[in-house]
Amino acid sequence: MEYKMISVKCNLCGADDYKVKYEPWVTDIDLKNYLSASGGIMGVNRIVKCNQCGLVYVNPQLQADSVIDAYSNSTDELYVSQAKGREITFKKCLNLVEKHAPQKGKILDIGCAAGFFIKVAKENGWNIHGVEVSKWLAEYGKKELGLNIFAGTLAEAKYQDSMFDVITMWDVLEHTPDPTTVLAEVNRILKKDGVLFINWPDEGSVLTKLAGKKWWFYLSNHMYYFTDKTLADMLKKAGFQPFKSGLHFQILALSHLIKMVGLYNKFISNISLKFVNAFGMSNLNIPYYAAQSYMIARKN
Repeated sequence: MEYKMISVKCNLCGADDYKVKYEPWVTDIDLKNYLSASGGIMGVNRIVKCNQCGLVYVNPQLQADSVIDAYSNSTDELYVSQAKGREITFKKCLNLVEKHAPQKGKILDIGCAAGFFIKVAKENGWNIHGVEVSKWLAEYGKKELGLNIFAGTLAEAKYQDSMFDVITMWDVLEHTPDPTTVLAEVNRILKKDGVLFINWPDEGSVLTKLAGKKWWFYLSNHMYYFTDKTLADMLKKAGFQPFKSGLHFQILALSHLIKMVGLYNKFISNISLKFVNAFGMSNLNIPYYAAQSYMIARKN
């Protein structure tokens, strides 16, 4: 498939009125890594901010069918290599879920990747469902972990109205070409008073402002950048009432985190990797905060 870039209007308010926040500074693009779920390329997109509602997004961006095709045919061994750290993170996420939705009913994880979150939820007594665009990741979760994962988009899954008690989207909404449509579909399949959990790279955080155009989440695989306000406004538009937000912490292997430093300085990253490998510290799981937040909303 030939990947095409298109100009888009604001996904929140529909305006075609924006100012350019950052112009791209990288033109040599490897399409293999452009939409990697756990990778991405820094500095290849023009990032703009809507003058009407404040939503920050990529414009122009890949058209929707190109995005779906790229994710559908991607592989991501790097993601599954961090299974241990991700499961520890998701146990903390599940604790948050159960604090606000204590009845263990049907739970759907959208963009579930290999399914590490629903694996943890299944072990804790939930009726689990996952949906994942990447055929490779979905197959990994089904074969290696024995999980119930639909390989395709949320729209293609055609879930029944009011089917789920809880829906989660961990590091997903910012990847979607049309987040307002996704949230409308989430509203349709979530029970009345059901709860939605989202985490995302927070464009309004202090760390984001300090990093400027080299913020580590300004990557080619992200299409939208939310703040507390713009995400809350989008949720309200889709029929939800946000009621809680906070900082989101993750846990990953030290070696993986050091590799991410390579976005800024490959020399320091390579030297640090040699050091932690020499001392047997590469698989040490480290909790970290990297300007991510979470928001919880209830269906009206």
